[in-house]
Amino acid sequence: MSEWYRFEPQDTLFFRGAEPAVMGESHTATFNFPPPPQTLAGALRTTVLVQNDVKISEYKKASCDASVINAIGKAGEESPFGIIGPMFETHEGLWLPCPYTWFAEKEDLNNLPDEDTAINVTVAKPLCSGDIKIKTSSGKSLLWAKGKELEPLGGFWVALADFNDEAGKKRIQKENAFFVRELHTGIAMDYGAQRRTARKHHLYSFIHARLKQDVKLVFGVTSQLPLSKTGILTLGAEQRFGRYEKTSNLKLPNGNSGLFMSLSLVEGDAAANSACVATGKIRYLGGWNMDKEFHKDMKEFFPIGSVFNSNINAKLKDQCLQL
Repeated sequence: MSEWYRFEPQDTLFFRGAEPAVMGESHTATFNFPPPPQTLAGALRTTVLVQNDVKISEYKKASCDASVINAIGKAGEESPFGIIGPMFETHEGLWLPCPYTWFAEKEDLNNLPDEDTAINVTVAKPLCSGDIKIKTSSGKSLLWAKGKELEPLGGFWVALADFNDEAGKKRIQKENAFFVRELHTGIAMDYGAQRRTARKHHLYSFIHARLKQDVKLVFGVTSQLPLSKTGILTLGAEQRFGRYEKTSNLKLPNGNSGLFMSLSLVEGDAAANSACVATGKIRYLGGWNMDKEFHKDMKEFFPIGSVFNSNINAKLKDQCLQL
């Protein structure tokens, strides 16, 4: 059974892309927000160690309590639990990612204000009617949305109460309704003199995310972890932290269309590639292997809101919902 958490950061959050910031060549990197699920999983694993008084050296040698290893997995291995989301929560409730099979008029999206509003949404349907004679390699996976100047809603967010597979008016928000981007510029450090000094003529600029007032991140964990009901979670670069609390289980919508939308990033393996019918720009992520103390290999991921034509819940552990 999944457990749900609400997280409120103390300050900005910083999740940079996987590009190397090479001195003299690159002084910035891409911006990742909401945080990738593997980043949340790593933060939770570390928090479990802290709250259960397990030293990193003990964990790496697997000399700690076996229940901790069973809960968070062995050092250097992938997390045994999955992350659902994260998603945004406001005073209006929870906001889910829009599927890439949803479309809206370009004019409606251009006029979309920051406050709550409802716009007409067109849902793409399978183009498999016997009256339509179209030859395509996509076969029954070909989807069709009828309208003028339609734009995909992948990357937008929809109110949970309005989420279903039926077309009509829905409250849709841009991501800037939930957070703002802040450019943070800092100095480069010089370690050559065996002391921390500022390197001349080298600055680095990265984008931080600051949640707007009364906005929180909500995410699910697909197994129960030995964590306190409330606590501090260190998340992202620069040791940014905030307060988490366990919340009641969320009831997510579940349709019967036969299409499934991802609530988290989905690794682009063979199964996901063969099942994907609608997606956006592929994201490439790496990370840090605490056991090897070296970077992880880069992997490609389908963005949240990607739509698949088969049930891949068995692997993703409830990280997809049926439209």
